[in-house]
Amino acid sequence: MHSHSPRRLLAPLSAVLVLSACGSDGGTDPAPAVPRGIVVLDGFIQPGFTLVPDSGTSTQRIALGASTEFDAGGFEMRNDTALAASSRGAGDLLYIADVVSGNVRRVQMPARSNPARARLLRGTGGRALIGVPLRDSASVLLASVSTTGQATFERIGNLGTCPVDVFQYGNDTWVVDANATCATSYTSSGAMRLIRVPAGGGSRQVITLDALRGSDASVVVSGDIAYVSAGGDADFSSFPFTLRAGGAITRVDLRTGTVLGSRAMPSGTYGASARLGLDGNLQVTLFEDLASFRSRTIALRLPELTPVGQRATGADWLALRDGAGAEVTCSAGQTDVLGRFHCLQNRAGSATFLMVFAPDGSLVREVAAGQGGVDLRLR
Repeated sequence: MHSHSPRRLLAPLSAVLVLSACGSDGGTDPAPAVPRGIVVLDGFIQPGFTLVPDSGTSTQRIALGASTEFDAGGFEMRNDTALAASSRGAGDLLYIADVVSGNVRRVQMPARSNPARARLLRGTGGRALIGVPLRDSASVLLASVSTTGQATFERIGNLGTCPVDVFQYGNDTWVVDANATCATSYTSSGAMRLIRVPAGGGSRQVITLDALRGSDASVVVSGDIAYVSAGGDADFSSFPFTLRAGGAITRVDLRTGTVLGSRAMPSGTYGASARLGLDGNLQVTLFEDLASFRSRTIALRLPELTPVGQRATGADWLALRDGAGAEVTCSAGQTDVLGRFHCLQNRAGSATFLMVFAPDGSLVREVAAGQGGVDLRLR
């Protein structure tokens, strides 16, 4: 691990990962069900999780730490375990939370390793597995933990220039390389790549994702298809900001390792943060432009990535209205099995509200949900 040995992390990490080793966490996603509640990630001002039940207005809060040591814009949720990671600018930290007990552990990653999104992967022999891409060292750290808390570590290196996401398919590990200078300026160096690391060793497969540019990307896997989304490439060094390349979603057949096609986000938009809804559709949040930064949400039917839902006139994004008929924008959102769309809206003072919309776009619920909300997941 360059100047940092994986074994040096053994003591703190083994104590934490008992949370993830329990139950079925670390396996495949559970079958969709009507949510027991909603977990909201408060990403700034007061970092933590706000737990919102599926009815009523009472909430619970799980604090993560000081705002200076947390800058995650999203999180991973599997059963009752939530993961989030902070970049090098906020301390290179991994957070593991049990949303039932409220227990949270902060795990120090190697200094200036610049962790990206952490994932709960599928372990073997009753062991839980966590994968953490380390953007500044072109590697992924894998922590395998037994039910007794014994941990072993493996590092997969030489993963392009900026690994930002990791997942499993079959017995192999797959990594998304943003192909950007994440250790310095986060400038895109060209097309992103998907790298397959065979479980038994041997030659790796590198799949070029020609439609994807930027310094961040994420993957949603449904069946045998990986949907890799990237927000695009923009120059924020001076105003007005310049969009070099818009966001897009690329479909990859994981059985054959071939690109099936891509869907570009609407012209002039920036971003493509995708979540798989419990209704089987993909919900993608983005900014309408680089001037107003108005948040929009597009619902896409899989596998063809065609827009669905009650859409705004002449646009692909959802038409959402509050009780007074005013337009609502969402910074993050996910649908449940009933087709209800749960979204986050930040208002004055960064007060966060969870708003739930029926399939026709009408508001059916609104409840306060913490402060500085950046992401949500349904339980």
